Amino acid sequence: MRVLRTAIYGVLMHLPCVESELKEPKPPAAVLERMRGWCGLRDRSEREAQEKLKGLLAKMDPIPPATLREQWVCDWLDLLLEEGSLDDARCAESYVRVHLEHKSWGPLKIKAGLAARGVARIHVDRALAQFDESRWQREADALAARRVDELATRRPRVVRWLLGRGFPQRMVLNALDRARQG
Repeated sequence: MRVLRTAIYGVLMHLPCVESELKEPKPPAAVLERMRGWCGLRDRSEREAQEKLKGLLAKMDPIPPATLREQWVCDWLDLLLEEGSLDDARCAESYVRVHLEHKSWGPLKIKAGLAARGVARIHVDRALAQFDESRWQREADALAARRVDELATRRPRVVRWLLGRGFPQRMVLNALDRARQG
């Protein structure tokens, strides 16, 4: 009796595996819809979307063959680009605007963040050029003014903090001079 139960269990557990190998996987529309919603939350870069699609397809049950997954990723990326759900230039522009206005990041840190997202350098440069150098300097000045109390005793720390926020050294030094003057 015990042997029979073990045999039945083995057959029942193996059967779904054999069935899934025989079926030809079809591209699930749910993955594409999920991607559209994900891209609608905020502007995404093409590389972010490609990584997300690969991750979603790797979690499918059954996992489609690698060549088929790559084909779906290429097709869906093309479709999302045509629909306007993905746009590296728009992604760069919104990233620069949000990180300057809300997080007070400097141009160097923003450039590094966009490079990590896989945005082309030409889009990064165009997005950064939307704000002139005086705008970046005003932001560095405002940050330095917040730390004016520490300048007398902890100037190197304030310098490192401003450099860590992504401002070039000349902007940091100008901001510290202005903050000290008052």
